[in-house]
Amino acid sequence: MLRTIKLTAIDRTVTLADYNQAVRLAKAFPGATFKTGLTTWWPTTGTEIMRQFRDGMMDRINQAIPYTQRGQQ
Repeated sequence: MLRTIKLTAIDRTVTLADYNQAVRLAKAFPGATFKTGLTTWWPTTGTEIMRQFRDGMMDRINQAIPYTQRGQQ
């Protein structure tokens, strides 16, 4: 099973590998401007992308939904 992540801001689904690669790129170049962010459709800096990543991670932790139940509704 191929793991994917839905980026609702740009209405696109990406593989987990592509998502990880993009986050690593943003982390390596915090001052660079990228075409979109993780939660925004407008140009976003690497620093802002890392903030969006941390905010999303904290949101998933605070929801306390077991991994096996994520995405099921």
